[in-house]
Amino acid sequence: MSTPFSGSREAAVSRLVPTPQQVRLGSGEVSFASVRGAEHFGDRWRDSAPMATTERHRSPNELVVEVTVDGSGDLPAEGYRLTVAGTDDEPTATVVGADSAGAFYGTQTLLALVRDAGDGTYHLPRIEIDDHPDLAWRGTIEGFYGPPWSHADRLAHLDFAGRHKLNAYVYAPKDDPYHRQQWREPYPDEELARVGELVALAERRHVRFVFSVSPGLSMVYSDPAEVDLLVRKLEQVWKVGVRDIALLFDDIPPELEHEADVAAFGSEPGSSARAHAAVCAQVQERFRHVHGAQRPLIMVPTDYAGTQSSPYREHLTRELPDDVLVWWTGRDIVVGDITRAEIDAAAASYGHRLLLWDNFPVNDFDFARLFLGPLVGRTTEVAGSELVGITANPMPHEAASEIALATVADWAWNLGAYDPDAAHARALQVVPDTGRIRRLVESCRTWPPSAPRAPQLSAWIEALMAGGSDRAVAESGLRDAFTAMINEEPAGEPAGRLEREVAPWLRAQAAVGRAGLAALDQLNSPSSSGREAVEQALAAAEACEQNVLHDVVLPLARNALDS
Repeated sequence: MSTPFSGSREAAVSRLVPTPQQVRLGSGEVSFASVRGAEHFGDRWRDSAPMATTERHRSPNELVVEVTVDGSGDLPAEGYRLTVAGTDDEPTATVVGADSAGAFYGTQTLLALVRDAGDGTYHLPRIEIDDHPDLAWRGTIEGFYGPPWSHADRLAHLDFAGRHKLNAYVYAPKDDPYHRQQWREPYPDEELARVGELVALAERRHVRFVFSVSPGLSMVYSDPAEVDLLVRKLEQVWKVGVRDIALLFDDIPPELEHEADVAAFGSEPGSSARAHAAVCAQVQERFRHVHGAQRPLIMVPTDYAGTQSSPYREHLTRELPDDVLVWWTGRDIVVGDITRAEIDAAAASYGHRLLLWDNFPVNDFDFARLFLGPLVGRTTEVAGSELVGITANPMPHEAASEIALATVADWAWNLGAYDPDAAHARALQVVPDTGRIRRLVESCRTWPPSAPRAPQLSAWIEALMAGGSDRAVAESGLRDAFTAMINEEPAGEPAGRLEREVAPWLRAQAAVGRAGLAALDQLNSPSSSGREAVEQALAAAEACEQNVLHDVVLPLARNALDS
């Protein structure tokens, strides 16, 4: 677990997402104006580091960076040891990785620790970090319904994943026709080239690009020609660098629909699992084994939620190849918490190792809302279980999803140190441009979706309506909050990816804030003009398609009209 710190160097460590396993701070900082050894950072240096290399700035206080890989086994897989030492005249930074991924992660930690003094010099704390991940799979799955991410979104996401030590991205957009509806058809050359570009960037960022196919809506599982088409599809993406494969059988009819499949696999309940297992086995034999794929096949069963055994799961236990990972969403499709007991029960019901498909912070069940808060309710007692990792399902808004996904990275890397509130605070430091939308983040923080929203606002509204000694404090708090909502409304063209994505919610939030202020004015000093102002503000807020605290604030406006 990380060590507590104080002072300015605590701020440097607080920029680290995820939280390192062990940190030892030395005394003071080293300063430098240029760097020797920047080639270790590759394009991550050019993309992220403000510092110049010695080819551009010659300076006596030059930071010498050395990155090596030590495969002796002293460090866990993907682990690293980072040391910043030396004097101001001769500062040094060394990274020793257990493997190439560990060396890369160590350099990301080093980059995150750099503080720009603003005068042409940079500072690093004297520090030693020993670090490694708790979970082997830490990533995301673009598996939501609705508009898929753009190519630019995916490129940005792979950069984000590399910075924060997420090592898997699953390509599974439900509305990509070649992924689901038209799975038999090969990708057109232009689309395939984009996949290849994503694979190449993912490799540089040490992210496993997992290509998935979802054939279950129409596949005749027993037809060899259908399996030929599936393998041909996988061969196509293998040629552009894909090395990780997943098969998805989610959100399809639970039982077999084709006569040939019923004849081949049976008609008893759960027989579709036999068909899905057979397809997985053929992909193993005809594709993965032929190419010598290193990591296991992953599959989503049709029965993917819950903890109890079922006929489907019993068939899957017996017939699915042992090394296939099974995705599972928790006791339900979208959950507020996951316990160790649920993990153990689910693993026993499938008879296989599990990968958590966490439907967080996805909003495809309620596109009117955003979920910008931290991952909550996930057990940290995972050691010794059959759960090997997590892939979180984000929103169609990639930049906005990064706030929640940064906390997923924190949880998956260092389970014992995870605290949702602290992780959220760190995420807001490292995700770009969140400073302009802090009120919206607070308004959209709630998880699970069914949980009461904005408890402080709700408490103030309750106190206001109850009257009594707390009324003045409640009104002051509400006025400040409603004013902050209005102040975040973009005055012109939104700046940056994040603000552009959430601009409709910023405008909706401002409309709610105006309704709240009008309600306070009317409750304090009722008048016909005040009533008209409330009616207009309430109508404007209700007209917004985006939902920002509608169920919390708008009842106050309606009460003001009734009063």
